[in-house]
Amino acid sequence: MTVTNSSTTMDELIGHLHGSPTRSVDGLVSNLPEDQRGNLAVFCYGRAHLHEVALAIAATCTVDALVHAGGKPGIFLYEQSRRPPENGHSISGTRRVRISLATNASRQLLDEKAPLN
Repeated sequence: MTVTNSSTTMDELIGHLHGSPTRSVDGLVSNLPEDQRGNLAVFCYGRAHLHEVALAIAATCTVDALVHAGGKPGIFLYEQSRRPPENGHSISGTRRVRISLATNASRQLLDEKAPLN
């Protein structure tokens, strides 16, 4: 994929990044100049569903490129992109969503508010 400065192409790139496993991110952004990769990493990190993609892109950037793109938060992004995954969670492109269920106390409150027959 050839990337130019057009917003349509960047929108397409973001769509590809969103749908791709994070291990393939490097191949998708390798043709971009480092300043554009830094901007893209900062942009993606600002969206919760693209955090892992942002970290993968940031791993291809220098701290200077990330600071130029995002200021002090660029330093944070740089450091985060160099840390090993925590709690055995790897950046693999697959994500398990944690689901929390209502506690017994919460369930009791709901039951108390329910109309009696």
